[in-house]
Amino acid sequence: MSTDVDAPNEPEPSPPTPDSTPTTAPAGSGGGEGSRQWRSLWRMHFYAGMFAIPFILLMATTGLVILYTQPLRDATEGDRRVVDKGDRIVSYDEQAQAVAEAYPDTPVLYMITPPDERHATAFGLDDGLNEAYVNPYTGEVLGTINSDGGLVGLSNRLHGFFNNESLTVSLPTVSALWDGETLMRPYVVGDLVLEILGVWTLVLIISGLYLWMPRRSRNGGDSRTGRSWFSLRLQKKGRARWRDLHGLSGLIMLPVLGLTIVSGMGWSTYWGPNFNSLADKITPGNPVDPPTSAVATRADLDRLGNQIQWSTGDRPIPASYAPAADGSMPVPVSLDTVTAVAEEEGMLPGYTVFFPENATDESGAPTFGSFTLSNSWPRKTGEARDLSLDQFTGATLADQKAYGLGGISYGMDVLVQTHMGTQLGIVSRIFMTLLCVLAIWSSISALVMFTKRRRPGTLGLPKRPADVHLSRKIKIVGAGLGVLFPQWAATALIILGLDRFVIRRVRPLRLAFGQR
Repeated sequence: MSTDVDAPNEPEPSPPTPDSTPTTAPAGSGGGEGSRQWRSLWRMHFYAGMFAIPFILLMATTGLVILYTQPLRDATEGDRRVVDKGDRIVSYDEQAQAVAEAYPDTPVLYMITPPDERHATAFGLDDGLNEAYVNPYTGEVLGTINSDGGLVGLSNRLHGFFNNESLTVSLPTVSALWDGETLMRPYVVGDLVLEILGVWTLVLIISGLYLWMPRRSRNGGDSRTGRSWFSLRLQKKGRARWRDLHGLSGLIMLPVLGLTIVSGMGWSTYWGPNFNSLADKITPGNPVDPPTSAVATRADLDRLGNQIQWSTGDRPIPASYAPAADGSMPVPVSLDTVTAVAEEEGMLPGYTVFFPENATDESGAPTFGSFTLSNSWPRKTGEARDLSLDQFTGATLADQKAYGLGGISYGMDVLVQTHMGTQLGIVSRIFMTLLCVLAIWSSISALVMFTKRRRPGTLGLPKRPADVHLSRKIKIVGAGLGVLFPQWAATALIILGLDRFVIRRVRPLRLAFGQR
């Protein structure tokens, strides 16, 4: 929204007639309460812009990269990700064996099936973030890729936590009021900073909408010389034209930008966990933990029509690795069986197969985990699915759709998937691309207006009214934001305190910051 700081839209007060006594100017006029409120919000908009513009530019540029993750990775890492279509798919077990032979000292944790006929199979290695890629038509290991590396990985890290998640700070958490956990909890500083800047962007939106709103002058004319909400005065020169280009782009992207910021809070280090905890309290979900597998017999191998000798159905499946002394330890079903079950169950191409994790309980008895199949992320909320299969029989143990989310969390996930450009398919991808482009343009145009109006010797801030006035509605909105986002409220109080008690009392600062 508009960050022009030369009060261009504020109407001048009409001079009193010879036979009348001057009265208080109406809202929006130059000398009354409306003018003081207008200038106060104008200054608030400027302060918000100082915080929000760097944030918007960072989020928009990295967001564009993230939106087009697949084509960018194909272009930069195509020698390992992209393959020529062949006549037949090599057994997934053979592909896994090829990875095991290529990296004998590194266990494989999961497998990502090819999303289409032109992409390789990926195997996650237990060595950090590396994934090994295999040509599904030849079984050739193409090499490894750090899934968090490259331009896309850097963009994700900047977009999420300023590329530094090691620095944390302990803060009191609101959810301690209802979840019974500790009051002080660690939060990632970089993520916390982005979260606060995101709320300042909401302040920028709200104040900018007010400043862009058409107003009537005392004589009934439009204070912006006939302008409407969506008019664009390209014939104007200087700041007026830039203001219209900037303000109209802000108005167009306002609804999507607001929803994007709110949905982005779902990832945030502070607000996100508190929101999720409260949402689950109000509308509880029904998540299912991956169940353990039972030790199987040959008779259990009938998931896909296996032919079992009638007289051997009660015999344990013979082991092929680390067999027990009596040879009774079963062996997991093959990856080809798992993928066949996945196709039968309707999993979407590109799903991930997480391998079972076996362990020993407190009494020393073995526990056997299950295969967990998950549709790729991001995806439409309705496509979210975790399928748990018995590792010895392939039987379905649990089928979790939409992660068992409650009503509020489900709605937030819809916003999140829209944010990611997947919920509405190509439509949401187009919307989010336009949002990023408009956000970059709006920020650049705001900076151009700032350079055009900044007076020499000052920081270019709009003048602060001697008597700041905000309406009751605006105060309620500010208080509401403070309650919803207490971490932002702390920074707002600090800035207001500096503006009122420091800058206003130190003459060089008062002049530089436009104080009267």
